Amino acid sequence: MTDKRFFVQPDWLDFCIFWALIVSGVALAVIIQMEVVGYGIPNLVASRLLVAVLLVAAVQVLRARLIVGAGGITVRRLSPANTLHFAAADLLGVAHTAHTVSLTTRQYGRIRLVHLGKTAKLCAALAAVQAASQDGAHRQEGVSHV
Repeated sequence: MTDKRFFVQPDWLDFCIFWALIVSGVALAVIIQMEVVGYGIPNLVASRLLVAVLLVAAVQVLRARLIVGAGGITVRRLSPANTLHFAAADLLGVAHTAHTVSLTTRQYGRIRLVHLGKTAKLCAALAAVQAASQDGAHRQEGVSHV
């Protein structure tokens, strides 16, 4: 099975806080520009702040991924230190609504993610990995060591 990658965002509360801070950073850059210079030449401080905030937003969108593969499931976040990786056998359940996917795992408990696309492909990939791991577990139970 090849790895399938899906763009995700953290749970709704974290999602709202993060994007509110991004909008606040953009607003602060605009305020600094308008207070210091007005409509004239762009201010260096305001320009750097705007570029930094937009760079953090772009990195968040590009890094936040759910990777589903035969080797396990990986939830990547903004910081590489916050990456979660667990085996498919540790996935206990998957629940989804229109834009939210909840993964229940042995190791991390419940992980909630926001997927702004259609969740059907994401849930199908998770179900396939979960079914494959359960089939493997059932085959292991049937083997006797004499």
